[in-house]
Amino acid sequence: MNLSNYLPICDAVVRLMAPLVEIVIHDIDQDMIIYINGKFSNRTIGDASLLDPEEFNSINTIVYPKVNFDSRPIKSISVLLEKNYLLCINCDISIFNKMQELSSVFLQIGKQSPSLFTNDWQEKLHVTIHAYLQNHNLSFDHLSQSDKKTLVKHLLDLGAFHEKNAADYVAKVLGLGRATVFKYLKEWRTQ
Repeated sequence: MNLSNYLPICDAVVRLMAPLVEIVIHDIDQDMIIYINGKFSNRTIGDASLLDPEEFNSINTIVYPKVNFDSRPIKSISVLLEKNYLLCINCDISIFNKMQELSSVFLQIGKQSPSLFTNDWQEKLHVTIHAYLQNHNLSFDHLSQSDKKTLVKHLLDLGAFHEKNAADYVAKVLGLGRATVFKYLKEWRTQ
């Protein structure tokens, strides 16, 4: 087998994902590492692979977790290249674990103080719009004109336009012209 066909691909993947990826090619017959790039495992070419060839005879691809020498968690995938070579891609996922921890901290939302926002009709409007979008499986950024009109009708039915300047604010929030919102309201109020 000609490994030179694989090496540019391995080099490209490491270059793209540096410093998060290490790629190792093992010669199973010689129990030896014959290629390594993106080294973060402290292994070198010529080191013993320490693999059991019997484990790989019937497996084409395996994914597994590992722990690096410095305690970083690694997610690995190994692919058997013909009968005697094993390609291993090791990805340092410690940064993703940190990102997950950070996002969980940011996504923890405490309960809002009810007394603080009891008179904030704009906040109530935001909550109502958010609930409407969730209930109708809609995304705010992708609302069509028809969706916006239906949402304005929903807000009217809930009494959202009793507040002073509510129509102006709804127009601004939904990206509608002020005249458009007033036209809708006039249409529905005369029915």
